[in-house]
Formats: sequence, C-alpha cells, structure tokens
Amino acid sequence: MKFRPYQLLFVLSLALLVAAMAMPVVNIIEPDGATAVVDNFSYIAADGAMSRAVVALGTVLVMAAAVNLFALFVSLFSNFALQKRSSILSMLLLAGYYILLLIYLLLLTEDAAVLMLPAMFLPLMTLVSNAVAFTLIRKQEARIIAKALGFRLRD
Repeated sequence: MKFRPYQLLFVLSLALLVAAMAMPVVNIIEPDGATAVVDNFSYIAADGAMSRAVVALGTVLVMAAAVNLFALFVSLFSNFALQKRSSILSMLLLAGYYILLLIYLLLLTEDAAVLMLPAMFLPLMTLVSNAVAFTLIRKQEARIIAKALGFRLRD
C-alpha cells in the first residue's frame, strides 16, 4: 500500500470533526450577564434548562465525519472519482453547517452577545483540509493519467 498525503488530510478532518462534536461552540451572554451554552447537540439555557433544538448541527457534523471516513476507505483503492465526489460532499455539508449555525444564532440571540469558542472554527479547518485534499487528489489523478499516456502505443 502506498501512502498518499491526502489520506493524512482525511484523518486530520476526522479528528477535527470529532473534536468539534465534543466541545461547546458558542456562549450566548444575555444582557443581565447570564450565559447560555450552545454545543452541537444541545442548547443549555442560562437557567440550566437543556433543549435538543440544535441537534441538527451535530447531525450535519456526524454526516460529514461519515463522508470523510468513507473517503479515507475509498482512498485505499485509488478510486479518484469517488474520492473527489466525497470530498465535495463533505465540503457542502460543512458549508451547510455554518449556514445552519448562523440561522440558529439569529433565532437564539435577540439582544444577547455571542462569544465564539475555538470549537466553532474546527469545521472551517476541516473544510479547508478537504479542499486541499481535493486538489491533491486531482494532481495525483493527473500524474497517473500523464504517466499512462506516455506509454501508449501509437499507430
């Protein structure tokens, strides 16, 4: 088996997504000083009440992690078309994650301040690593095609 750099990027993406799922994303600070916490699977209000209204955020991250895991397994068989499609799907899911997060923040914060935590940027780093992996997959595929065309018999 030959090691390829984009396989390491898929592993990094998986690690970042698992870390993002485990940590809180945003603190919402009310005008009276009370703090509510939003993680990817729950919303904990300032009074301690917990709501599962934001579980869609975690679901999108779980789907993105599953797609990255699939891309990692497909990379063992050098199926470039499927790798590129799965990395595009992962990038679309992560872009959708941020759109969904923005919608939730607009709904949950009326006149409150939002304190972004470092876990909010882990899916963004995953998005960037998937884009780099996509580029590396395209380059690897182009190298193999160029090598194959160089040995082709001509009439």
